[in-house]
Amino acid sequence: MIYVMALAGLIVVAVITTAIINAVKNSGGATDIRAKAGVVNTLKLIGTVESIDSLTRELTVLDVQFAAESRSGKAVNYGTWKVTPPASFDIVSAVPGVKVSFTVNSDSFDVSAKQVIAAQMSVTK
Repeated sequence: MIYVMALAGLIVVAVITTAIINAVKNSGGATDIRAKAGVVNTLKLIGTVESIDSLTRELTVLDVQFAAESRSGKAVNYGTWKVTPPASFDIVSAVPGVKVSFTVNSDSFDVSAKQVIAAQMSVTK
């Protein structure tokens, strides 16, 4: 009888321990940035508009860095980028000196050329 109760107790402890381990595993910490890069429109970047080419609808954006929700750790300045905003973006609102936030269409993310086509873009304050 004692063995049956001890075995039942061990089974209960094992089930509880497994549930706790699964809960901790699923709550996860920081998401790997490489996983986000493979999903369209999840990488968010911010920067300051330096100039606008109205013929090509291309913005030159200074001090480009990942937004807080798209990075883990400190912000890193990735320099000056050429950003093509989506057609829905009012390019007149992007005057030089204004901060912009944009989500990256991951298939257009060309790190070596420092060019990107934004899927969404907005002026931030």
